[in-house]
Amino acid sequence: MRVGMVVHAYYPHDVRVRRQCEALADRGDVVDLVCLRGDGEQVTERIGNVNVHRLPLQHRRGQGVAEYLAEYAGFFILAFLKLSVLTIRNRYPVVQVHNMPDVLVFTTLLPKILGARVLLDMHDITPELFQSLYGVDERSRFFKLLVFLEQASLAYADAVMTVNRNIRDLFLTRNPIAHKLEVVMNAPDPRYFRYDGSGAPHPTEMNRKNPFRLFHHGQILRRYSFETALKGFSLARKSIPELEMDIYGDGEEKYLEEVKGWVKDRGMTDLIRFHDRVPVEQVPELIRRADLGLVPCKKDVFVDKVMLPVRLLEYVAMGLPSVCSRIGTVESYFGDNEVAYYDHDSPEQLAENIIRLYQNPDLRDDMARKATKAFRRCEWPRMQKRYYRILDSLTRCN
Repeated sequence: MRVGMVVHAYYPHDVRVRRQCEALADRGDVVDLVCLRGDGEQVTERIGNVNVHRLPLQHRRGQGVAEYLAEYAGFFILAFLKLSVLTIRNRYPVVQVHNMPDVLVFTTLLPKILGARVLLDMHDITPELFQSLYGVDERSRFFKLLVFLEQASLAYADAVMTVNRNIRDLFLTRNPIAHKLEVVMNAPDPRYFRYDGSGAPHPTEMNRKNPFRLFHHGQILRRYSFETALKGFSLARKSIPELEMDIYGDGEEKYLEEVKGWVKDRGMTDLIRFHDRVPVEQVPELIRRADLGLVPCKKDVFVDKVMLPVRLLEYVAMGLPSVCSRIGTVESYFGDNEVAYYDHDSPEQLAENIIRLYQNPDLRDDMARKATKAFRRCEWPRMQKRYYRILDSLTRCN
């Protein structure tokens, strides 16, 4: 089968899109993917089973509302035209679109007219995300417009996927789509992230010869509240002189500079090290070198209701015990004996958790085992089968 796909992101950097494309490759399907073009990337490229068609636009983080809307509008127009041309050549049985924005699903107008079925993959929930980023009031006309566009997009699609049950439940409060909505989680790909059965990879003995490493990878955004994480690290280091932290990733440039400035001003650049983003296949080896995963989040209407950080799931899959901000979505999947929680604005609680886990290697091992067991029902092989079932049901209807 040949599948059309559209995403306002970079490929192969978007992990969810890459995982799905590789799943399609596993059964011999081919994907024509329309996406953004980063610096130095080719306009068209064949990556495995994916024919990548990159549009001359880039995503800029930390923009205002107007700038985001202009960026989305430009990508929508170019993607609509590109997908229409590809459709005339290939006549896809299924076209999959990833939000954001939700209305990107309407780029499939010509494919749908010609008989294609449309699968909408809702990575995020737009109205609440704009509440989080820009303080949009849920009583405002703009918020109501976002809800209307969400409803129209979900109604238009023939099938809908989303990333966790909390987002699913929120969608269902304002969209009568239970008959066509499924959860396919961002479960780590076992080709890269595998648990070896030994709990935490190498519980560090309590001596000053070995550093005790905290690890974080992924985006560095203001809504992740790194200030609390850095302050918590600083407090914990008073009791753990050998404490270190490695942070891999990119994010909002202005905020990243603020975070790096905080570290530099306190003379901690040798202890808290920032690294560029690395490909997903390199992340597991970095996790193996760590003693504790760090997952900071700033609790707000978006994060608390619907966010389940992928990095946390990757730490769980690798058997790395983790400390995480206490947010509702994570708590709905993991208990207090599986993840060490701290209030998002309490560096003192974070420091206490780091010290407690440092002093108790057996506790780290037990926590890692329990978290891995708790997530077993959501592992990628099960999600992959669910993804196949959704696509196959669409082709049968077609």
